[in-house]
Amino acid sequence: MMDFGIFSLVPPLAAILLAIVTRRVVIPLAVGVAVGAVILSLGRVELRTDLNTDGEVLVRIVAPSPWVSGERFFLSMQSMDLGSRPLSVVSFESKVEGGYFVLLNSLPEKETRLGELIEALEKQGCLISLEAGDPDVRIGGNFDKREVIDCTDSWKVFSLRDRNLFIPTAGFLASISLFYHSMIDSIFSISHLQALIFSLLLAAMVGTLEVGGSMRELIRKISKRIRTRRAAQGLIATSGLAVFFDDYANTLLLGGTMRSTADRYRISREKLAYFVDSTAAPVAGIALISTWTAVEISYLSDGLVSAGIGDKQTAFELFLHTIPYRFYPWLALVMVFTVAYTQRDFGPMYQAEMDASTNNDAEQSKTDEAPMGVHRGLWLAAIVPVLLCLVSVLIVLMITGTHQLTLNNESDINQSVITQLGQVFGNGDSYLALVVGGAVGLLAAIGSHVALGVNFRECRGGAIHGAKQMMPAMVILWFAWALSGMTEKDALNTGGYLTGLLSGQLPVSLLPTVVFLLSALMAFATGTSWGTMGILTPVSVGLAIQLDYAQTDPLASAIVLATSGSVLAGAIFGDHCSPISDTTVLSSRASGCEHLSHVKTQFPYAMIVGGVCVGLGTIPAAFGVSPWICLLIGTVVIISVVTAFGKRVEES
Repeated sequence: MMDFGIFSLVPPLAAILLAIVTRRVVIPLAVGVAVGAVILSLGRVELRTDLNTDGEVLVRIVAPSPWVSGERFFLSMQSMDLGSRPLSVVSFESKVEGGYFVLLNSLPEKETRLGELIEALEKQGCLISLEAGDPDVRIGGNFDKREVIDCTDSWKVFSLRDRNLFIPTAGFLASISLFYHSMIDSIFSISHLQALIFSLLLAAMVGTLEVGGSMRELIRKISKRIRTRRAAQGLIATSGLAVFFDDYANTLLLGGTMRSTADRYRISREKLAYFVDSTAAPVAGIALISTWTAVEISYLSDGLVSAGIGDKQTAFELFLHTIPYRFYPWLALVMVFTVAYTQRDFGPMYQAEMDASTNNDAEQSKTDEAPMGVHRGLWLAAIVPVLLCLVSVLIVLMITGTHQLTLNNESDINQSVITQLGQVFGNGDSYLALVVGGAVGLLAAIGSHVALGVNFRECRGGAIHGAKQMMPAMVILWFAWALSGMTEKDALNTGGYLTGLLSGQLPVSLLPTVVFLLSALMAFATGTSWGTMGILTPVSVGLAIQLDYAQTDPLASAIVLATSGSVLAGAIFGDHCSPISDTTVLSSRASGCEHLSHVKTQFPYAMIVGGVCVGLGTIPAAFGVSPWICLLIGTVVIISVVTAFGKRVEES
């Protein structure tokens, strides 16, 4: 028997396959949204009837798509004498062939109200709106048994094997309107707007820091103290941690600024590109404040909504809880610092380092020379805005969290300080805090640069340029949010179908690993971690919550936390291995390294870290092993591998 539920997978699968083929992400996402709109439109039924009342009513029903359910959505109404039972609420007694079987209370003067019928339909996953009529009107009980109420849509029947597929003829026209409204809802959702505003504000702050030159001046100031090759590599790696607020800023600032330091100590450009690339997305991905933060929280929120959890604060708490479960970013940083400290390399990277160490004509890049007329305190303009941004976020979280706890009467003075702070931050308005922090950071960046002698027009231009650089990513977000809406519980319910499909077939303990590998594969093929997260995160999170049915609290489920962390970490892993990744390309260009050489030298390091993440991260974490223990063991293994197989390039 054919299962029409497979159609709920078509939109995300269409986006994934088209992205892999075209190596693009915006158009595939748009196609996925369009396909979802067509499928959803085929379940939109408009019911026009007087329901045997004194006045005509119009009820609009958005029912499960017949492509998904495989059944024609009609209402089979039955009048039934319930004797002396004082019931007046409509109930769905059973699902029967050809429609839904509805019991209406028909006792004299106790007939079911129209509002109760609407409420009962909503409980079945339908979206109901009363277009005309009074919801308090009582519905009479003069229906014949299983009387079918006609709908305005006419239906065409297609026979597929032993099933019939019912399609409303107006469905395809309705899909255009549905596509439009899905995009509008995606863009103008309050939480999405807040995520968009924060990302633009922080990108504008980054643009100001780039144009003003404060970050470069800070790095130059520190690099003057470097005396050895090991210290130079340590500086480059540590600087990658300092530029935690944006992966693009990390690659562009470090790549351009550290060229002369790398050349001076005969560090290959391939090694520089590796350090830049492997501290960009990993640091931004796990940082509490970065251009990734609001986006990741938004994706996690969509996943919670698909599982029936609509609390925004739960999404923020889930974001915090998943940080230790993002094994690849953590262990990628461990690999970077291990290589920098031990001075050991292997594979193509070792050969690149050997070539650089014997090159007596190392280029002395002039990009690190301080420009004339720079204020000697300009480096402070790189620190103050970031600190003020962080402080502002914490203050807003404390204010809004305390206010929410007071409203809920949940504050307890007998709790420990750490527990109280956790409750306060967990109940704070994370989106508002990020927006306020981004605004304070931008204003502080412009103000501090102007105060230290940088022209205001240059700062303004840098801010605008930084915000513009985020717009392609914003377009990806809009389509990803719309596609996520297509797969939610009240739409195609993709997670629900996958739950039924995989229950008993896929051991739930393997879900984090499967999601990690699938996310890595898609990011490798498309070259975008954000697009990958946008497509897979909502489905994966919702699926994990529904499969791990033993847990009522998603924050207490190792499966949910490990799966949520795996989809975010896997996207970065695949991004690092992909030759078409934007950050991979930017890292090689900014570092002055031949692109394919960067890909070839970084690939073995990324693969080793990815293997450790699976064997010592996603698999044991799914069985309840503490993620911190997994990270500790993974760190020991990576250090051991580098020490055992790496070779040291001696300083000359």
